Amino acid sequence: MTESVVPGQAEDGWRSVDDGWGREAVEFATLSEPANCREYVAIHQRLGVGDGDRLLDVACGAGLAIELAGLRGASCAGIDASVRLVAVARDRSPDADLRVGDMHALPWADETFDVVTSFRGIWGTTPEVLAEVHRVLVPGGRFGLTVWGHIKVSLGAWALAPLALAAAPKVQNQAAMVALGRPGVGEALLEGGGFTDVERIDVPFVWEFADPETYARTLVSLGPAFEAIEEVGEASFVRAAVDLARERVREGLPLRAPIAVVGYIARKPATRPAVSRKSAAVVGAERSAAGFLAAPTSTPEQQRLYDDDEAGLGYVMNLSRLWAHLPAALDGLSDLLGQVVSAASITFRQRCVLVTAAASTLGDSYCSLAWGKKLADVASPEVALGVIRGDDEDLDAVEKALAKWARRVVGDPNAIGAEDVEALREAGFDDAQIFAITSFVALRVAFSTVNDALGVRPDHQLASSMPESVRSAVTFGRAVGTGDE
Repeated sequence: MTESVVPGQAEDGWRSVDDGWGREAVEFATLSEPANCREYVAIHQRLGVGDGDRLLDVACGAGLAIELAGLRGASCAGIDASVRLVAVARDRSPDADLRVGDMHALPWADETFDVVTSFRGIWGTTPEVLAEVHRVLVPGGRFGLTVWGHIKVSLGAWALAPLALAAAPKVQNQAAMVALGRPGVGEALLEGGGFTDVERIDVPFVWEFADPETYARTLVSLGPAFEAIEEVGEASFVRAAVDLARERVREGLPLRAPIAVVGYIARKPATRPAVSRKSAAVVGAERSAAGFLAAPTSTPEQQRLYDDDEAGLGYVMNLSRLWAHLPAALDGLSDLLGQVVSAASITFRQRCVLVTAAASTLGDSYCSLAWGKKLADVASPEVALGVIRGDDEDLDAVEKALAKWARRVVGDPNAIGAEDVEALREAGFDDAQIFAITSFVALRVAFSTVNDALGVRPDHQLASSMPESVRSAVTFGRAVGTGDE
């Protein structure tokens, strides 16, 4: 349950995790972790954990999930970076193989475990841990992973609000950590890591507290709270938490905070994939700037695309190399986008907000970078950073309505209700504009989908030309290309 440090820190940097998560290990184990039981039981049930299973829990924290897996008949092991949390876990499960260590280098042999779990312990900032999980699983082994979902739309989002008292870089890193909960991001990462049968599920998670003071004590025991306390002091942090909770006291009922948690269920393939001989054209396509497709045959229409890019940007975009397979389709899509933008009567800044919100929700790194840069240019890097991370605080009321609408259209259009449309009317848009705005978002999603599905990577020239704070926020989607692609 405790996060590891990000790659690039000192070799033993993972040991510093104990400073935040271990300092209140007993409080965490008794006040916070019991609320996770719904999450643990749900994943164990979906994985079919039972007699004879050899199970490893990565970032096991105080070990309650291990104890519950043991009750189902599994033979358990676990690893965590906090020595003090592992001490609690060993007290709970003395027969389990529990170790203090770095989850980036699991101290077990290849193909040791039938099941691996990690409950909000592997993050968007630590994706390389999945290679270790894959290594220690037996062929056909099962993997269960949970991550925070869309916190901002959760009814219990209030309960995490005091964590934002940390310094801005810490808050930004926290946002990057939860990127795996975005639609398509976790699935793509697992499939890219060699897992199959990937399934995304909603996982029940509810915090309940007897009173505001208990809530504050619980929050103090969390690792991210340590970062906030470093910034404002423990007394101020506790006071802010208590004041916040007092507004939500209900007579005869506990304080209640349901928060979105996403689960992923996957398998390591039962057999190693057969090695096939590939044609030179296919191998070349895998390395092509046009993504997974080989560079198209040169035509006047293709050259026009390239010349336009060179004239306007000084380089040819990777997406142009892909769409050069059918330039007429790109022309048609561009014309259609122009029509709906004109009908929507929205400003360029509003277009930037719509595309950045839609692309980041979809998990499209290319358009998030491209339009995040445009938004940073027309507004500020802080505004662009916020929209990419789902924080619209720096937007005006109309822009907030547009960003929210874009995320709803991308995330789950079937869940949209009449009241959501009414919010756009209240923002000043008539029905014809609402249709055009929605069409604009849908067309942008179609464009992103083609690029992402065919493996186009963002241009390294684009990434190098934008504010570092905005670039670093895009922790999802295709990696930025090199100078050769």
